[in-house]
Amino acid sequence: MTTTRVLVPPPASGVIPPMVTPLLPSGEPDLDSLDSLIDHLIGQGVTGLLALGSCGENGALTRDERLAVADRAVRRVAGRVHLMIGVPALGTREAVVDATTYARMGADAVLVPPTFVFPHSPAELADHFRAVAAAAGDTAVLAYNIPTRVNVNLEPSLLRELAAEGAIAGTKDSSGNVEAQRMLAEQTADLADFRRYTGSEFAIDGLLLGGFHGAVPGLANAFAPLHVELANRAAAGDWKGAAAVQGRIVGLFALYQHPLPGGSFSAAVVGSLKEALVQQGIIQHATTAHPFAQVDDGMREHVRSVLAAAADPKE
Repeated sequence: MTTTRVLVPPPASGVIPPMVTPLLPSGEPDLDSLDSLIDHLIGQGVTGLLALGSCGENGALTRDERLAVADRAVRRVAGRVHLMIGVPALGTREAVVDATTYARMGADAVLVPPTFVFPHSPAELADHFRAVAAAAGDTAVLAYNIPTRVNVNLEPSLLRELAAEGAIAGTKDSSGNVEAQRMLAEQTADLADFRRYTGSEFAIDGLLLGGFHGAVPGLANAFAPLHVELANRAAAGDWKGAAAVQGRIVGLFALYQHPLPGGSFSAAVVGSLKEALVQQGIIQHATTAHPFAQVDDGMREHVRSVLAAAADPKE
């Protein structure tokens, strides 16, 4: 399982799609489809990949399944782009075990949320990230701010403290709080190697202008070329063009808007992304992890219509 290779640092620009985890109809990981998804996204010009993030249903998989997905992703990416692995651990000890395992596999970085269940203090959260960083060694640790999932918000002041001491190499902020993200950019602007990635998909252009380095957008699973174009326009200083592409991406949120009988919004998001990838010929099945509701015929038709409109935006 252990590999030895030169680690690819967190990229200073571009798009890092948080990959879905393809599953077989049985619910087990479809590793051949994972290979196909990885190759497809790299071919679209992304600068990194995130395996086992929220879109990857990390908390719904068994630990053995997560390890199989992580190992296959490391082997398939093989240093072509930066590879980040998500850690869904409830507490510090479990996060340390996972971070150590993924580091030994050859992951370039681990994406670590705050501890959840217990409402820890900022000092306790700082110790959590320091422990994971010590365990990860040369593998970069990025803090994952996603309060809707863990009911804990990572304040810019805490991230600044951890970044300044080198405990974290960056952050993915999916809080949806654009003002706080801008504040974070200001507070860490002097830390040249600290990477700021946003998961706020409605405002990627604005956050790139405001000091973020890149985006980790779920829609990039199915629409990576648009996200790459946005990033490239922003890097070239074409902010008007970037804003126009951002507008198209906002329109693509229609993908998530079809009701899934008996299903949650999360089931609709993950299921619609997988169904889009199935219809694009990239993965084999739209199966989602138990207990998510499965894609139905209505969702399939809805996804078909969104893909058609995306292919011909004049429609």
